[in-house]
Amino acid sequence: MARIAGPLQRLLLACGAGALLSGCYTVDQRRFAASMHALLPEGVAASEAVRRLQANGFNCYGSSAVPTCAKTRQRLLPSTCIERVNLVVAPGTDVLESVEVQPIVCAGF
Repeated sequence: MARIAGPLQRLLLACGAGALLSGCYTVDQRRFAASMHALLPEGVAASEAVRRLQANGFNCYGSSAVPTCAKTRQRLLPSTCIERVNLVVAPGTDVLESVEVQPIVCAGF
């Protein structure tokens, strides 16, 4: 029985480590920018853009002309990354003019 337990334990440990690592957040600026531009097309109402971002875990703050939205992401390492997006609203309207995707910033040990 002890012979079976050793290989079985190693298999379970390897599967557990693989599952843990597959759920990790990794920085991918290109993918983040593409997802933001797909989620927030130009011409959508700024209030709708903010709702969409909040539904995706972002917190929004700042002026109504250029609200900034940010989302904190935890990594496997003891560090945190922040994804940020500035929404530029056309003057005198509630229409999204452009989306400024900021570089992802990470800090930690």
